[in-house]
Amino acid sequence: MIYTSIQERPELKLVSNRRKVTLIGRPVPEIEGLVATTGLSQLIGCSVVTSDPRLIFAFMERWHRETDTFHLLVGELTITLDNVSSLLHLPISGAFHSFEALSVDEVVFLLMELLEVSSEEARAETVRACGAYVHLSWVREIYEMRCQA
Repeated sequence: MIYTSIQERPELKLVSNRRKVTLIGRPVPEIEGLVATTGLSQLIGCSVVTSDPRLIFAFMERWHRETDTFHLLVGELTITLDNVSSLLHLPISGAFHSFEALSVDEVVFLLMELLEVSSEEARAETVRACGAYVHLSWVREIYEMRCQA
């Protein structure tokens, strides 16, 4: 959909995770090691910084979710894994995701070890998240409580 005026456009919020990561600080060595083994450590430093939201809107207007392509005046453009590798310097060979699914008991154990929460708190969160998962908001609350302490 092409918008004819700025007033018709939906609100746009640009988010830079780099700033958030900088505020949080360096992760503990165990977590840093886990991220490094995925080969995605460089993504922490990636950020889109632009003071002109019209640039982002220009791409939003031309993005087609159905085909995962941009429809530009010069034709269709698809972002490929080779583009990702060239721009972000990430490896694209081998299995991208090789993690095994965890059981609720394993998740509870990891939450107790890494976040230092009680088993009751960890179990309550896995019940609230409907399985071997946690909500990011819950992790954020734990982090903020640790920072205040």
